[in-house]
Amino acid sequence: MNNETTLTTDFILPLLTVIHGSIASIVSAIILFIIIYHQHNNRIKQEERINLILCVNIYLCIFLCSIMLILLNIQTLLGDLYDLNFDSTQCIFSGYLNLIFIYTLYYGFVTQALYRLCRIVYSTYRWFQVYWLYIIAVPFQFIIACLIMSPLIIRHDIIYIPDLYQCFIPTHNILGTVWIIVFMYGLPILCLLIIYIHITIHIRQQSTNQTLAVKRRQARDFVVIRRIIILNSILFTLGVP
Repeated sequence: MNNETTLTTDFILPLLTVIHGSIASIVSAIILFIIIYHQHNNRIKQEERINLILCVNIYLCIFLCSIMLILLNIQTLLGDLYDLNFDSTQCIFSGYLNLIFIYTLYYGFVTQALYRLCRIVYSTYRWFQVYWLYIIAVPFQFIIACLIMSPLIIRHDIIYIPDLYQCFIPTHNILGTVWIIVFMYGLPILCLLIIYIHITIHIRQQSTNQTLAVKRRQARDFVVIRRIIILNSILFTLGVP
């Protein structure tokens, strides 16, 4: 009875994950299409263009993470049903790619927060608010993710886990687990907290003779960063091994 319950649970959870991942990928793809269509067919200010490119970055990461989640859990379902063995170089690369996509998603939020910081605290430095700077930041973010996660491949930390039919870092691998927690989860949240505190101090110290429009813009940016921190904290809670 217990074995049957365990098998049922092991089958249902990946199936639900595939369903949720499919919904997330479809929704993110639709939003991506709307953003790209809006940017292509409307004359918009540089400030709004930067916001849109940062949103494209986030939703593209969500789409890629969702697709990878679907593929990995389909692999788990096939393994459960047919007792297949997926231990291969391709499996290890998939595990590595999965970590890169997740890493890029987290640091996509950091890039958004940095843009808000530049708009509020360093608004006089106009080159911080140049559209092409953030166009370059998106692929640069992906390259950094590949480099940061590469030691996990070099050290062979990503291995095939038979019970999951996936390749990942096992929990008993202390160094690999700590590496993930520090670089994938810890640093983004730390960066966001530093940005949040910096903006808070700046707003409290600034003069009261600012225009109402500037105050409203700063308030909006401040709320966005606070929501980013909350979202990252939730993702951290869900993602810690």
